[in-house]
Amino acid sequence: MLRTSLRNLVAYKVRLALTALAVVFGVAFVSAVLVFGDTLKQAMTEAALRDHRGIAVDVRATKNAVDHLQTPPIDEPLVARLRALPGTASITGHVNGFTAVVDREGKLVRKKTNAVGTNAIPGPDGKDPRYTVTAGRLPARAGEVALDTKTAKAAGYKVGDRIRIVARGPVLDQTVVGVFTTDSAAVEAGGSLTLFDTATAQALYLEPGVYNELRLHARPGTTQEQLRAAAAPSVPKGAEALTGDKLRQDDRNKVDKEIASLRTLLLVFAGIALFVGSFIIANTFSMLVAQRTRELALLRAIGATRRQVTRSVMFEALAVGIVAGLGGFVIGIALAVGLRGILNTVGADLTPGPTVVAPTTALLSLAVGIGVTLLAAWLPVRRAAKIPPVAALRTSLPPTTSSLRRRNITGALTVALGGVVLLAGIKGSATGNAKVITVMGGAGIVLIGVIVLTPLIAAPAIRVFGAVLRRVHPVEGRLAHQNAARNPRRTAATAAALMIGMVLVTSLTVFSASLKQLVDRTLSKGITAEFVLSSSADGQALAPEIAAAVAKVPGVTAVSPVREAQATVDGKEYAITAVDPASAFSVLATTFTQGGPQSLPTGLLVSKQTADNRKWRVGTSVSVTFPDGERTRLPIGGIYDEAPMLGALTVSLQTLTPHVDVVGDDFLLAKVAAQHRDGMRDALRKAVGNSPAVNVQTSKEVRKDFNKLFDIMLDIVYGLLSMAIVIAVLGVVNTLAMSVFERTREIGMMRAIGLDRRRTRRVIRLESLIISLFGGILGVVLGLIAGIGGVKGMARSTKDLTVVIPWDRMLIFLILAAIVGVLAAAWPARRAARLDVLTALRTHSARPPARPRPRHPRGRGRPLVHTDRDSSASSSALRSRDDHVKAATTPPINKADPRNMKPGAICLTVRCAEDNRSSGDRESESTEFSAKNRAARRPSSRNQIPTTTKTSPTTGSINNDAGSAPSEPQLSTR
Repeated sequence: MLRTSLRNLVAYKVRLALTALAVVFGVAFVSAVLVFGDTLKQAMTEAALRDHRGIAVDVRATKNAVDHLQTPPIDEPLVARLRALPGTASITGHVNGFTAVVDREGKLVRKKTNAVGTNAIPGPDGKDPRYTVTAGRLPARAGEVALDTKTAKAAGYKVGDRIRIVARGPVLDQTVVGVFTTDSAAVEAGGSLTLFDTATAQALYLEPGVYNELRLHARPGTTQEQLRAAAAPSVPKGAEALTGDKLRQDDRNKVDKEIASLRTLLLVFAGIALFVGSFIIANTFSMLVAQRTRELALLRAIGATRRQVTRSVMFEALAVGIVAGLGGFVIGIALAVGLRGILNTVGADLTPGPTVVAPTTALLSLAVGIGVTLLAAWLPVRRAAKIPPVAALRTSLPPTTSSLRRRNITGALTVALGGVVLLAGIKGSATGNAKVITVMGGAGIVLIGVIVLTPLIAAPAIRVFGAVLRRVHPVEGRLAHQNAARNPRRTAATAAALMIGMVLVTSLTVFSASLKQLVDRTLSKGITAEFVLSSSADGQALAPEIAAAVAKVPGVTAVSPVREAQATVDGKEYAITAVDPASAFSVLATTFTQGGPQSLPTGLLVSKQTADNRKWRVGTSVSVTFPDGERTRLPIGGIYDEAPMLGALTVSLQTLTPHVDVVGDDFLLAKVAAQHRDGMRDALRKAVGNSPAVNVQTSKEVRKDFNKLFDIMLDIVYGLLSMAIVIAVLGVVNTLAMSVFERTREIGMMRAIGLDRRRTRRVIRLESLIISLFGGILGVVLGLIAGIGGVKGMARSTKDLTVVIPWDRMLIFLILAAIVGVLAAAWPARRAARLDVLTALRTHSARPPARPRPRHPRGRGRPLVHTDRDSSASSSALRSRDDHVKAATTPPINKADPRNMKPGAICLTVRCAEDNRSSGDRESESTEFSAKNRAARRPSSRNQIPTTTKTSPTTGSINNDAGSAPSEPQLSTR
């Protein structure tokens, strides 16, 4: 059995290679994700650890204090107390914040999200051990800065140049006094590092004499934990003391969490690709098992058990899985390296480091390749092993009506169940994540049910496509329709792979378009101001001085800063919004159902949804705990129904500002008089010092930026789903190629009766077009159902969210599906058109016909001799030695012009001669005719008329010399 499996692997290597390729792509996706994640994780971890090497104890603000905009008093008195501890060898104070360098063209240098400024801490020798100065010196007074070498090179600055930098406030003019090299994580990630003297850094980011963190170094003999315990009593409220080991472990955990989120997202798409690939595997092995029915039956007949047959075919699947796993692992490494290069090219500036290939990645890739292949091949193999040997002697066994009936019933019940879950998610009372999970779960169940029902749906759909194609190409369209309809299961499995990708693409497109309209509508309704000012660096706030500068611009009638902070109201934490009561409601559109904005200076405004949930009304007094921990009671003065730019709770700037240490505006809204709108953008830019760190946009431009963000995210999803689409295309190629192998003799017959190569290629292309359009249309329809259901579910809890269907993109998807079908048919159509007619007509098995052996040099005038390889190793043991060589006789070829034939004649002849006669019948007729030939050569009895049969050495036709009726030319074997 092992020898039989190995021979089958060699015999079906092309078909199995196409199957393995589908698995290779899926495994390569998984391998690339793992290698990319491990590489990025190690690089980021090492960079973070370098920043914190040598630290015994670190004193810094707690995460809660940072989130609540608090700055604990880490000041000079604390430094003195900690320096006096017996175990402290040295202590350094560090100040850091956002600082970007402006180049000569007025643009920010390098990656602004990693633009950092900090204080230089020179030792007695005037050097800071963290940095190596390559030119000049470290800054020592106000107005001096030092730049890292990468930033200086990118901006073209050198020692002595006057440059402009941007921190939280206006643009500052500084002098470069030094250039240094560093292994800082920010610089390695594509950012910039600017050094100041300590006093300047404190004035920019904090207050004089205050630090962000203190780093303690222990004396010999003092452990980190001992020093931490000694320092803990001196640490103020809102700060904490961490050992160096704990700090470095926190760095590892932070990186692990970030990489785990990215890896999980990418692995979801890799799983989709593998799921699509499983359809290709199952379809391929189903076709191989169906084509080798006689072979498997003969194995059973000579003594092989069901278990042995199952093991034999599963061994072939195992071989495919091993090859696919190893190939995918290797290709995945190359993809990971290429992905890093592409991301760095487009400006991602990933932290550099060596490519990490963990042993677990190799084992997991191999396990995924083998597991997916074996699971997908199990059902076809198990079905083949159940076929009785006698019943399997027929070439083809169509699925029984009962099996199809069970499948249809199962699919219908699954669709019904999914529909119930989907409606429950849309109409139910669940909110938040529970609603999303319910809707997605219902859509997933419906998708599974439709996949089960695909053979039932395929039959009428193919008839519709066939009717359309027959109007354009009568002969080729009819042949393509009949080829696609002869095995609905095969067509359905091939189309289902493409359908899954189309479902995801369509549903996400509908979802994205609906959200884009919601954001656009919210911004257009919520903002009445003409200009919006915000920071160009993500996560950075604007300094309060910018609002004051904008308010002084002539023509600006109102300016309102918008800030956000965390506060606890009646025991529940909320994100509260703070605005200027005097100007906020002239730049924000707000509709009040109760009360009004007049009570905002001393009270609280609440959204209608929050008031309904908490049973609040105007006049209710609630307990508010501000970020600094101070508690007070505020009355509710108004309840607003429509205020898109306001959150659940709103207070005045005067109420919030005393309770936060880090004061900054999320954005500014400026209303401009109509006669001053022309040229106002330049006036506002000038007011902020032409700072590239401040965006000055109209409200329409803000909406466009949000829409562009949705488009970028959708393009990324399209790119991640493209692997599943590629695998689906491979499935179409594989199915068509195997179909051509299977119909070799039929194609030869069509060629013999007048179908030329061009029309043969067209038949295969049209068949591929039918499969691709069926999968594409079904996927688009299901994607619309899923997308509409998801949007409807969210609309019950999100006001103004409506369903938006981008029909232009739906049309593009269908056109792409058609293009995919045409491209996928290129190779199978070319192979079908290049088949040798005589060789194809002599083919009885599902294997590709062997090339004819050259004529023996001493056999001049003899008919051409071929070796007909049987489809199994076991069948050769059952045949006599004389049957290994077959003398092929060629029927006379009709050389009439094929264009003179009636279009229906080709289809009719092929259907009668090929489709309605099984290969088993043809084989029995050929054997019967061979027996007649042998009988004709025996000595005749008294009651028989002696006849002789001669074979023409030139034409290969059969001549009767006895005057009897001429026999119909047959492809006999001798």
